[in-house]
Amino acid sequence: MNNRVIGVDAGATQTVAAVASQDGQILAEVALGGANPLLSGTDAFGTVVNACRDALAVAQCRWDEVASVFIGMSGVDEPDSPSHKSAMRSLKGLIPVPFDLDNDALVAHWGAFAGDDGVLTIAGTGAITLALCRGRRYRVDGMGEWLGDEGSATWISLEALRAAVRSRDGRGPSTRLADRLPRALGVGSLRDVVSLLSIGEVSKQELAWLAQQVKRAADEGDGVAQSILVKAGHRLSRSALAAIGRCRRRLPVSYAGGVFSNFPAVLETFRSLLVERGLEVREPLAPPHLGACLLAAQRASWNVDQDWLRRLATARQEEPPVEEDKSLLAVIPRLISEQRNEATEDISRRTIQDILTAINDEDQTVPVAVRAEIPAIGQVVRWAVDSIRRGGRIFYVGAGTSGRLGVMDAAECPPTFGTPPEWFQGIMAGGYEALYRSVEGAEDDRDAGRKASEAARVGERDLVIGISMSGRTPFVIGAAEEAKRRGARTVALTVNRLSPLTTVCDLTICPAVGPEVVAGSTRMKAGTATKLILNMISTTAMVRLGRVERNLMISVKTWSGKLRERAKRIVALMGGVSLEQAEELLSQSGWDIRKALARLSGSQETEAPKG
Repeated sequence: MNNRVIGVDAGATQTVAAVASQDGQILAEVALGGANPLLSGTDAFGTVVNACRDALAVAQCRWDEVASVFIGMSGVDEPDSPSHKSAMRSLKGLIPVPFDLDNDALVAHWGAFAGDDGVLTIAGTGAITLALCRGRRYRVDGMGEWLGDEGSATWISLEALRAAVRSRDGRGPSTRLADRLPRALGVGSLRDVVSLLSIGEVSKQELAWLAQQVKRAADEGDGVAQSILVKAGHRLSRSALAAIGRCRRRLPVSYAGGVFSNFPAVLETFRSLLVERGLEVREPLAPPHLGACLLAAQRASWNVDQDWLRRLATARQEEPPVEEDKSLLAVIPRLISEQRNEATEDISRRTIQDILTAINDEDQTVPVAVRAEIPAIGQVVRWAVDSIRRGGRIFYVGAGTSGRLGVMDAAECPPTFGTPPEWFQGIMAGGYEALYRSVEGAEDDRDAGRKASEAARVGERDLVIGISMSGRTPFVIGAAEEAKRRGARTVALTVNRLSPLTTVCDLTICPAVGPEVVAGSTRMKAGTATKLILNMISTTAMVRLGRVERNLMISVKTWSGKLRERAKRIVALMGGVSLEQAEELLSQSGWDIRKALARLSGSQETEAPKG
C-alpha cells in the first residue's frame, strides 16, 4: 500500500529528508551533507538518494510503500530549464517511485506558507527570495557569491574579509576579524587567505562556515562585525521588498535558512525593516523538508486538510536532554546507525561465502561516503597544521570503538612521522583499561569528559576531534564543550548529522555510510569510515608539515631491523647512492634519515667541481 511520501530539502550545506504518512505523521527525519550539483557534480544526486534511503530505514519502510517523492535541490532551476532536465535525467533510475524535482526555494516556500501566496526570503550558504502570487513565481537574487547572494553566510564572510583587509591597511576601523578570520582558516595572515581563495583551497561551504566567526566577534562587541550582520539584514529585507514590488501586491513575508536561525541580529533587522513598511512577517509554518513532504502529498493526490497541516507544523521532534540517562534509549529508533539493512536482513541464513560477499559489498560504499566529506576534512587538516605550527596539539576523544580508533591513529604518528608524542593524543572514556575491555558507564559520564579536557589543559592552540557514531555520547560531548569553552577548535566526527555533538562543535564530518550489515554494529562501516578519515587527517597534516618527501617517510623512527632496512632504501632512493653507502651515512647520522640526507647533500656540494 502506497501510504508514505518522502520530502527532501537538498541545500548546499545540508540535505534533509523526511518520511510522512498519509495522516500527516512525520515518521523519520535524517540529514546528510550538501547536495548542490553546481558544487559537487553528480555526487549530489547520490546524496539525495542516500538521504531517501536512510529516511526509509529510520521509518522502517520500503520503497514499495512510497506514493511520491518531492525533491527541492539547490543549483537546479525551475522545471523545463536545462539544469532541471539534466538533474531529472540523473535521478531517473536512482529513485524507483514517482518523483518531482524543483529548486530548493520552492520547498522552503511551501514549508513557510503551505501553498498560499507569500514572499519567502532564504538565507543560508546562499540567498534567494521567492514570491508565489496568483500562480506565478517571482525570484530575486540567488545569483551566487560573486554576483549576489546578498545577506547570505557566504556574503557575510566575504564582507568580513574585506573589512579585515581595510582594517589591516588602515583604510577602515579596527576589527578583531583581521586576526580571527585567518586563524579560523588555519593560516597566518590575510595574504595567506587570498592565496587559499585564488587556488580554490576554500570551498563555498567553508566560506559560509566562516560567518560563524563574524557572529562570535559581534557577540564579543566588535563594532565592525555587528555592522556587517545589520547590513545583511538590510540586504535581505531589500530582496523581500523587491519581490513585493514585482508582484504588485502586499503579501505576507516569511524567512528560512541558517542565517536567520543562527544570527539573531540579522533576523531582528530584517523583521523590523519590513514591519516598519507595514508588512506582515510570519514565522514559517514548517521547515523546508516538511514543505517538500507537503508537495509530495499534493502530487500523490492526498487529502491535505487543516489537521494534516497542524501535525506538520508541530512535527519537530522534541528529544530529551543528553544528560538524562535514558536519552539515548529514547532516540535509538531514529538513529540511522541503528537501523536494519535491507540487503542483509537474511544474513543469518546465508552461506559463509554469501556473508563475506555481503559485507564486502557494503564496505565498498564507505570510500564514496568519505569522499563526499573531503571539503570538511580539508578544513580540519588546515586546523591541524595550524595548531601544530602554533605549538598546539590534536586530541581524538571517543568511547568504545570510536575511542580506540582515535588512540590507534595517535599512537601511529610518532613511529611513522617522527612526531613528538604530544602532537597527536587520544582521550578514551574509561582510560587505558577501556582500550581492551569495556568499562561500564564510562561513556555516559559527561562530567568525566569535561574533566578530561581540563586535565589535558586544552587551550586555544589545540584541535579537539570528538568521535561518536551516535553523536550523543555524553563523555565526548562534555569533552567538546569544555574544549570549546577553553577556546579550542572542535570537530564532530559522527554518522548521525542531526545529533547533539554536531551542535556543540565548530565543524562536522559525517560520512553517509547508512545502516550496518549487522544493525547497530558501528565497528563495521562507520568504524571503517572513521579509520579512513583519521588516516586522511593525520597523514595530510604531516605531508603539509614536511614529514613526508616524495611519498617517502623521511621522518620514520628506525627502532627495528625492518625500519632500518626501510631507512636504507629511502636514503638510497633519494640520494642516488647504493644501499651500502646509505647504511654508512645512516650509521654516521645516528640512523636519522634527515641528517643522513643532509650529510650526503653537504658532501656532494663539497665534491662538486667549481666553476
